[in-house]
Amino acid sequence: MSTGSHTQVAAARPPLNRERIVAAALRIIDDEGVDAVSMRRIGADLDVQAMSLYNHVRGKADILDGVTEYITMELNFPLRFEGSWEDGVRTVAHNMRRSSLRHPRACELVLSRQLSSPTVLAPIDTVLSILLDRGFDEATAVHALRTFIAYQIGSLLREANASPTFSGTEEAAVGKRTARLAGCGFPAVERVAPVLAAVDFEAEFTFGVEMLISALQEYAPRQA
Repeated sequence: MSTGSHTQVAAARPPLNRERIVAAALRIIDDEGVDAVSMRRIGADLDVQAMSLYNHVRGKADILDGVTEYITMELNFPLRFEGSWEDGVRTVAHNMRRSSLRHPRACELVLSRQLSSPTVLAPIDTVLSILLDRGFDEATAVHALRTFIAYQIGSLLREANASPTFSGTEEAAVGKRTARLAGCGFPAVERVAPVLAAVDFEAEFTFGVEMLISALQEYAPRQA
């Protein structure tokens, strides 16, 4: 290839920057999972040397922080919620689930990385404000926040990693699972086999959120 051709290829390629690097990492996570992300792998995706990435990011951890910030930006929570704290918690929980499931293999990053950027702290501030503005004390608000985050992580990881063999509501598959469970020899499992065999993840998530809200009502400030 001539020098002129090399110049044309270089000119056609978008300049390398943090945004392109984060986008490449997210593509890799969507396709292969978080463990597949490495500086070498991202460099190959962008057709650059891995070392050139360090001109724009500090390393893999910095890139994963960038992925988390990008996904968190999709939440678009208002600074303050009107209405009851129960409705506020429901809105945050379901918005977080929907946002995380757009990139299911990255949902663990969204909910578990310890970050301090304004982008990631914004939804945390929103949840705390929902509770503090309605009279919850500081310790209860923080405990509630962490409890809901723990529930979100467990629920979303289960949903994102569920095998089609053991999840879903498709009639034929549910029938096979029901038959398998109904003959397992464990009385309690056999009794609930038709229910246990069907998994509606959104319904399961909603049930858990409502149960946590009911439990938190015991700690809510009493109205005069």
